[in-house]
Parts: sequence; C-alpha cells; structure tokens
Amino acid sequence: MATIELAPYFHPTQIVLVDDDIDFLGNLSLQLDADLAYLLFDSTHKALSYLNGRQPNGAARDRFFKALQNGHGDSGDNHRESLELDIGALHREMQASDRFAQISVALVDYAMPQMNGLEFCRQIKDPHVKKILFTGVATESVAVDAFNHGIIDQYIRKHEHAVYDTLNQAIRQFQQAYIRDVFTAAADVFPVDLPGLLKEPAVARLIERLRTERGLVEYYLAIEPTGFVFADAAGQVKRLVIQSRDERAREAQRARAAGAPAPIVDGLAAGTLMLDPNSSVYHELDWSAHTARAAELGEAADDLRWSLFDMSCTTDCIQARPSYNEFLEWLDTVGYSLM
Repeated sequence: MATIELAPYFHPTQIVLVDDDIDFLGNLSLQLDADLAYLLFDSTHKALSYLNGRQPNGAARDRFFKALQNGHGDSGDNHRESLELDIGALHREMQASDRFAQISVALVDYAMPQMNGLEFCRQIKDPHVKKILFTGVATESVAVDAFNHGIIDQYIRKHEHAVYDTLNQAIRQFQQAYIRDVFTAAADVFPVDLPGLLKEPAVARLIERLRTERGLVEYYLAIEPTGFVFADAAGQVKRLVIQSRDERAREAQRARAAGAPAPIVDGLAAGTLMLDPNSSVYHELDWSAHTARAAELGEAADDLRWSLFDMSCTTDCIQARPSYNEFLEWLDTVGYSLM
C-alpha cells in the first residue's frame, strides 16, 4: 500500500490507566485533558480482562473495505483479490454505538504487586494498542530496554518536569497512531488503491488545523463531492469539500448548464467560490445564497481548494450518533462498574 499521510477516518477512543495506587490514579485523572475518555484500574487482572475482552479482531477490514476480483480467469494466478475502500461503511461508522469504546492507549505503572507493567503490556492481545509505561528513576534503564525491544511505545517518569503535559500530548498522538495502524494493517493484507487526498501532506495539515480550531473531534472521508465529513463532540456535522482543477471545471460546467449567473460560473471555475454540497437541485438555487468563498490549500498538488459547510438535516442527512459527549456521559455513569 502506498504511504498515506492520514487515515480515512478518525474518532476518539478509550484510554486505560493501570496503577495499584488508587490515590495516584485519582490524582492522575484530574490532570488528564477533560475531553479524554478513560477508565481507571487498580487491578491488573481486571484491566487485562476488560482490555482484551473489548478489542475487535480484524474488524477494520470487514468494516471498511469491499473485495473486488481482478483478472480475466476464474481461478489461479490470473485471478487476484484486491480491496476497495467502502465510503458508505465509513459513514456508517458514525452511527456505530461502540466506536468510542475502542481502546487505543494503555498507561501502566511499572511496579505493581500482581504483575509488573512490562508483564502487563506483553499480555495485551491487540498489537495496535499503544503502551505507555510509568516509571521511577530506579527503573528507567528497564524502560529503555523495553522500548528498544518494542514492548512499550513510550515511557514517562512519574516525577519528571511537566509530566502531565507530556502525558496528554502522548495520548493524543497515540490515539491517532492507533486508528492509522488499524487501518493500514487491514489495507496491507491485499492490494488497495486509496484516494489521493490521504497521501497529500497539505490535506493532513488542514484536517488537524480544522479539528483544533473548530472543536471537531471525528472525521470520515467522503465523495460526491470529494472531502470529509466532520462531527463535533455534540454530534453536529460539517462538510469539508476539497476540489481539484478538474472538479472545479465540472462544477462550473454544471452550474452554467443550470443557468447560473456568469459571476458564479466564473468564481466556481477559478476556485474562488464553491457550491454548498447540500444544494443538489441546481435549477432551483438562489445561487448567491448557496455558494461560499473557497481557500487555497497551500503546497498541495493539483491546485486544491477547500471550503467548510454546515450540513443541513433532511430525511437522509448524516449525523454522528451517539455523539462523543453522550459517550462521555455514559462512561461517567457506568465506568466505575467496569473497573
């Protein structure tokens, strides 16, 4: 599979925190960013049971790809299976009730009586879960060796300067890495041709900027028009449209055929305007009310332009249900019963 800059989807995931000192866990939970979903465990056995019992096996391939048959023969070397990204399945993920419950990061203390942190990490079944080891000064060399051997992904000393800033940053990076690794592992099983947007660094930077500036917590690749569907923590949806030169030319041609005013057609062709994706019946449009300014996507191939739109909710509108806020409320209510 070609190298990609971002996965075709992202949503928040769960963090598991494991330490035999319940007071330390309580203090730690107060230092985590408020929008992180986490569960606290002072028992390694309960934590492993919960973590290993919830991880899907090979689910990404089943959920997000469609198998195609290439070749001219019915069997043998001339018939080879390949995969196609299923855009409809990506959007159905927005209604998957358990999507936020996937566990992406385990933060584990090293010195625990039932088993030490490294033994715990070795028993995590999902190879994509990112493992952070909390250590003291005396066990730093053990942590370095574990990192070098791939048992853990990072170690953090409990008493280092700005430890909680380091931890929150690591968790966010690992949440994204988890989704990316799950996707690429599934895509690497068979040949798959992925959309060019996922290989474009400028698109990845735009996605991250919009998520940060607009409070958009999840996104999913979209087509017709090309771009992404975003959702904020309350489940409100926005549509990012990203157009190439060819796509701009086709949209301008459709608008001209539908009788759009010349300034609208010229703006669409030049990439200074973009048509609202909610507007499907061109001949009924109030053209000025259904276009928005488009911006250049700097340093991108093919002179890409973009614009962000609110999604109107009709009978078939896309909604993020349950929302991330609803999941956090549920976790606050029942989380202690899972520990």
